[in-house]
Amino acid sequence: MTGQEGTGAVCVVGLGYVGLTLAVTLAAQGCRVVGVERNRAVREQLARKEPHVREEGLDLAGVIDRGLFTVTDSVPPGRDVETYIVCVGTPVDDDGTPDLRQVEDATRSVAEVAVDGNLVILRSTVPVGTSRRLLAELRTHADIELAFCPERTVQGIAVQELRSLPQIVSAGSSRAAERAADLFRVLTPGIVEVSDLETAELAKLACNAYRYSVFAFANELARLCRSVGVSAREVRDAAAAGYDRAAMPFAGPVGGSCLPKDTAILSRAFQDHGAPVSELLSGVRTVHRRTPAQVAHELTEHISRTAGFGPLTVALLGVAFKGHPETDDERSSPAVEIVAHLRARHGDLAVRSHDPAVPEHRQRALGYQPCAEAKEAVEGANLVIIGTNHTTYSQLSLQWITERMAGPGLVYDAWALHARAGAELKGAVRYLAFGEGQLARRA
Repeated sequence: MTGQEGTGAVCVVGLGYVGLTLAVTLAAQGCRVVGVERNRAVREQLARKEPHVREEGLDLAGVIDRGLFTVTDSVPPGRDVETYIVCVGTPVDDDGTPDLRQVEDATRSVAEVAVDGNLVILRSTVPVGTSRRLLAELRTHADIELAFCPERTVQGIAVQELRSLPQIVSAGSSRAAERAADLFRVLTPGIVEVSDLETAELAKLACNAYRYSVFAFANELARLCRSVGVSAREVRDAAAAGYDRAAMPFAGPVGGSCLPKDTAILSRAFQDHGAPVSELLSGVRTVHRRTPAQVAHELTEHISRTAGFGPLTVALLGVAFKGHPETDDERSSPAVEIVAHLRARHGDLAVRSHDPAVPEHRQRALGYQPCAEAKEAVEGANLVIIGTNHTTYSQLSLQWITERMAGPGLVYDAWALHARAGAELKGAVRYLAFGEGQLARRA
């Protein structure tokens, strides 16, 4: 199948980071796509051909101008649609309990208008067993087929990865699997068809939980390195030099909405399906959840021990949960959480922020004073937090930052972007980096 001209349209329900990138990328390949979004402000922004998410290569204006992508607030009837793709959120609460109301509401809305022969593809991440339950509910309305084809792209390069990553396909029947595979072959030749819905659900959860676990190990090792007084990066590099089996990620606060959420859902699956509780996954979540508080405590301790350190004036460089690949998503941002813990310790801090990707109105919603330039944020601050690994901040020199700060001052580098320069830093401004105990010892 190359494009969808002459066939029923594809309807994507939910136009967030997952849904919009999928909808526009399918439309760019010739599919006729109808996007359903209940948020009026988002619909109005899309109507202006302005994407509300930041993704490289997202040709929203192009597919709208070609008449291949339209947006509505309600699910179109099944006679006008061949395939529905559900891409709504599945958040979890503090205990890790998933909230499936958006998925259930979206599926119910589809069921109310679907006709015999429609295919529903569930793209949202769900607990194990959810797809089969939703399939049973859909079939009480019509002879509807269901496939579960999990989203696995990285924010910032989602369009690229939709065209390159293999697509996992599972379904309630071989016919549904074949139809889902045919649709995704429009994007990528790599199709991984698995034997049942539960296998695909677990595969999706396992991907993100594994990555979250590896990052937790790196951060625990960094915590030990700091106590010993050595560099976590040097330990990592030495362990993996010519020895690929010991390859580890860099240490640093980990955020975003997907990794913690999917790990929580996988952890609860042990309980839901009668397996012994996974102490490993529970520990992984604990490691990550306590990290921002530990960083805030470390900064507070340093400030309290530094003679003459005045009232805090904070500059936050990087508001999103990561900077590379670039994203504008500030949800579950470790930098934001670190600042929140500092505010709890130091009162209502004034925070000047800068992020080249996060819109200023969303920075204001966090209680920050957004700055158009990094220089404006740093000028006169006595605490600078480098919160993301955006290239904007790796290209700044540490000397450039410290020359503009008030002293005594402190630069905290959550990504250790300037670790080498920090080891040689002199003067009234100190440098601390995540997991770099050696630097603290030398200072």
